[in-house]
Amino acid sequence: MERILYADDDYDVQKYIEDILSKEGYSVIIAKDGAEALGLIKAQKPDLAILDYFMPGLNGIEVCQALRKDEGTKDIPILMVTAYPSEKENSLSAGATDFINKPIDKTDLLLRIRSVLKVREIKNELQRMIAYLAELEKGNKIGGA
Repeated sequence: MERILYADDDYDVQKYIEDILSKEGYSVIIAKDGAEALGLIKAQKPDLAILDYFMPGLNGIEVCQALRKDEGTKDIPILMVTAYPSEKENSLSAGATDFINKPIDKTDLLLRIRSVLKVREIKNELQRMIAYLAELEKGNKIGGA
């Protein structure tokens, strides 16, 4: 079961998203602000983080930047959510994988999640293949030398 962290300071939106995601079979982790999100992401390493752009304390951009700078979290896909489409460029520049407008459309949310998680799966498989090929090449150099 894939784990998704959703961070938003609006309780009603938290519950709406948690309901959608849990019904789709995802394990959902909820954070009420950026600082909590950052701590939970570092501790639990979700498969995806969805961050509200505007939150008290650390905002979504600051959390995104911190995650990208940390070796342990830099590869976690991040979807940024905001009611301000003009913030899309800032979100992507900060390292967000994708962007979702509020109000959140259920179909759009689920399609973007599936897409981002599929890309992550392909990337992970590619990294495993590269490591495997490197081991084969290393073995050939040792055995052929």
